[in-house]
Amino acid sequence: MIRTAMGAALVMAVAAGAVRADGRATRWFSDRPVAWDEHDDGDVPAPPEANHIQELNTTLDLRDSLQNEADRVLALEGRQPARDVNALDEVPCSTWFCARNHLRPLSPAEVAAGAPTVAPRLPLKVVKGKEGGATEGFQVVDAAGRKFMLKFTMPGRIGLNAGSEVIGEQVFHAAGYNVPGVTLLDLAEGDLRLDPRATFKLYNVEKRPLTEARFRTQLAHVNRLPDGRIRAAAIPWIGGQILGSFDMLGVRPRDPNDRIPHEHRRSLRASLILFEWLAVLDPSAINTIDSYVADGGRHFVRHYFIDFGDALGSAVSPHQDGEYAIEVGRTLRALVSLGFYRRPFQDQRTEWRQALADHSSLGYFPAEDFDPDTFRTNRKVPAHVRMTDRDAYWGAKLVASFSDAQIAAMVPAAGLPEADARYLERALRVRRDILVRRYLLPMAAVENPALTEDGARVCFEDLAIARGYAASEGVRYAVEVGDGHGNRIFAADEGADGARTCVPIGGVGRGTGYRVVAIRSRIDARARPGKAARIHLRWRENERRFAVVGLERDE
Repeated sequence: MIRTAMGAALVMAVAAGAVRADGRATRWFSDRPVAWDEHDDGDVPAPPEANHIQELNTTLDLRDSLQNEADRVLALEGRQPARDVNALDEVPCSTWFCARNHLRPLSPAEVAAGAPTVAPRLPLKVVKGKEGGATEGFQVVDAAGRKFMLKFTMPGRIGLNAGSEVIGEQVFHAAGYNVPGVTLLDLAEGDLRLDPRATFKLYNVEKRPLTEARFRTQLAHVNRLPDGRIRAAAIPWIGGQILGSFDMLGVRPRDPNDRIPHEHRRSLRASLILFEWLAVLDPSAINTIDSYVADGGRHFVRHYFIDFGDALGSAVSPHQDGEYAIEVGRTLRALVSLGFYRRPFQDQRTEWRQALADHSSLGYFPAEDFDPDTFRTNRKVPAHVRMTDRDAYWGAKLVASFSDAQIAAMVPAAGLPEADARYLERALRVRRDILVRRYLLPMAAVENPALTEDGARVCFEDLAIARGYAASEGVRYAVEVGDGHGNRIFAADEGADGARTCVPIGGVGRGTGYRVVAIRSRIDARARPGKAARIHLRWRENERRFAVVGLERDE
């Protein structure tokens, strides 16, 4: 699966000192194989340092919303490029992410299947109460001795939370992230048995016995189907030695494979676009897991996203997808105005209540009214706030890769009532299209560049046209070719020739030995050209022709 290790380092380029017309230095790419593998799975003989981030909810809120933001602003950090990208502006395969659907489209059935997992064998023995989270649940062991987290849904809302787990796992697995997998279960009372030694943590602090009375009380507050069975999501325990969460800032101590600060990983930055698509409330370090695993005789850390139960509008209040937990600016405005300032979500209460009434298994999950620019998770995430336009473009590519047929195949697995399932399928398509238009179309959607046989033209796929977001007859390209030293050697205005177009490179002679083909697309004749994509070419003396060595975009 796209794990063609080329042995090349990520984004290897040599600065040549030339200056582009926009005042920035021209970047020269080396002529070497493109790195499709990060090689971050080298043997680590001893487990790296574990942490307890999942117990530091309030601390993370204060650090990420106040301290980290103050540091970022005062340091004049600006928009820094991601570091886990290769010469074609893609994210190589790693222990964090390994591309699936957007580079090798999966079948609808493969997307619907999600991460490989084994369904638990009944009955289930309850060994521990679930710690944290908004929903009831237990740690259980199945009849085969396998451990699972069992999560229930809220009373009166069939499929809520459990269905969200399924959709979230399907999407993130198909995109290329590591997730544990999930199985939906409809359990009879006899399928759950309490272990006499079961415990729970009172207020997540004091360990106490989980009594039969408390166990039955918890079951009385979970959602039941009309036939009395209990709807639950069973999530398998991640194998290996659990090291706690991965932070969205810095690296894990004593892990030599963890070389790129997490806030500078595109795979983490652009995950925000997927979270926006699914309206995931809490995509923070709290809902991640690192595991020290053994594979092929080596030991290393693998990184997982977990817990999608708060997706698809399952937030319990209208402010929870429109406001951070700590909002300094809005709070000050409300204070100064003596309460007359209205926060944006305050005008959505009626709409929110109606959404819950119309689609109780989804909650507030707007379709046509979805606005990515106003969506907020419940906390600021250090990686997300550093997302650049290039990162967002890549995230939009992930979302755009999900076809109507794949979405239609995903939804039935969530086990929602028919009316809610129909709405969810439509809302996912509509929200996908809104995100693609917001983050992909402003950039020249240049992909898969290659030279023609005669070496006189470079061809590329326009992803906006290929995915159906632009009609080729209305798309034009402003093309400018430079020599890598700041000199323009050719310029033209070219029309799109379907989803794949070829443009001149300004002659086949060697010249300086370097060419940069800058392409700006204009989808509407009245619109200004979007941000540029630049295809880098380098002369190969033994072939007597140029070759594609890089692709970059504006930040």
